[in-house]
Amino acid sequence: MDRAVSRSFDILECLARARQPSRLSDIAAETGLQKSTVHRILGTLCALGHARQDETGRYGPTLRAWELGAGVVTSMPIYRVAAGFLQALHRTTAETVSLTILSGDDVVYLEKIVAARPVRFYTRVGSRAPAPLTASGKAMLAFRPDARSVVERVAAVSNLDVPALMTELSQVRQRGYALSGYSPGVTSIGAAVAAGGAPPDAALSISAPTERLTARKRDALIEALLETRARMTEALDQR
Repeated sequence: MDRAVSRSFDILECLARARQPSRLSDIAAETGLQKSTVHRILGTLCALGHARQDETGRYGPTLRAWELGAGVVTSMPIYRVAAGFLQALHRTTAETVSLTILSGDDVVYLEKIVAARPVRFYTRVGSRAPAPLTASGKAMLAFRPDARSVVERVAAVSNLDVPALMTELSQVRQRGYALSGYSPGVTSIGAAVAAGGAPPDAALSISAPTERLTARKRDALIEALLETRARMTEALDQR
């Protein structure tokens, strides 16, 4: 692995994670690099248009990172097929709906349509979350042969009961959907989307405030989710 390239991406990812422009010293502390090294790489990133320095001397990312990511996402068949189904599911349920894909041991949020009465989410488009902790992640893992290894790796760095979660995944496989409370006060329902008989690497989810999610409301959301998943799977198989 080329160290210069690796360090450049470490710094760029550090800038992208920050919610506001960062001081050089903070970037150095987070990446574990010398200030002189960070300064040199930031100069190159700024010259290439991937980073910028504001009037206070702090650094932030430019829209070049978004352009690259958006180009990758919009070229994905699952994203192109999902757009209409997400809109329809959002209109039917009036709740927040999301499209995620599996990436390593995490799920990545490709799209999220937020309800008119939004609640606080820990996830946003482009963010990651450990797959075994989310409804969409569990929905996908339930049908994947590498599920246990993913769960065990996540459990090594989090408070996760591996046997209990594996039992839950078995139940998810039987009923076709998963539940999660990853964001406090919010219940999410996830269903995996697969095409051509391959293990699923995408999922749809609906999220709603737990306090107003009655049993009747939950059942209605599950029905809408599973119906949308079936129609979306059919559309993917026809491509």
